Amino acid sequence: MLKIKDLFLKFNDKVIFKNLTLNFKENEITAITGPSGIGKTSLFLCLNQMIRYEDNYSLEGEILYKKDNKYISLLSINDNDLPCIRKEIIYVSQHPDLLPLSIYENLSFFGKAHKISNYEDKIIKVLKKVYLYNEIKDSLDLKASSLSGGQAQRLILARALLLNPKVLLLDEPTASLNEDLALKIEIMLKQEKRTIILISHFKSQIKNLALKVYSLEDYL
Repeated sequence: MLKIKDLFLKFNDKVIFKNLTLNFKENEITAITGPSGIGKTSLFLCLNQMIRYEDNYSLEGEILYKKDNKYISLLSINDNDLPCIRKEIIYVSQHPDLLPLSIYENLSFFGKAHKISNYEDKIIKVLKKVYLYNEIKDSLDLKASSLSGGQAQRLILARALLLNPKVLLLDEPTASLNEDLALKIEIMLKQEKRTIILISHFKSQIKNLALKVYSLEDYL
């Protein structure tokens, strides 16, 4: 689904990684590991090309994405075509980027913007999928800022699922959840028919979910 070949990234004079070569198979879960600050989040920014908004960076190599049964180069794609790519390769941060709107509007805004058919019904479905609907079904008109950390984390995961991406980039997706909810989300992710790339500091979670594990320490 994604191929990285000889990727080199640096900010100013600091090299983040070099000669990075990774392959991510379609509809499989792959984990990215390594200590804090090693470049895991930077890798995600490269994969969905949000890296283009960073300052003083240098990026070389290849990132190939399989689209319509052929590979396209993400590093050379036109800026005008990036919104379509970012709908297919969605980054879910561990720090929820909620809109200053209601809980419901944090989902419906994207449903309208991306012209998702029957998005109202799909919103309920994805909220149930992340085990959030029963907690907030009577509070959908409240500001999203009223949610707890764990609820906000599940809301942005639901928002990503609403867009039905081909590739889901998950940065510590259960960091704010209790053990029971974290396990439920893990089971849900294993049932998803999509390519998932996961950053997690929980060894048990990596063992439960990932078929392949890459450590960025091998590419310093």
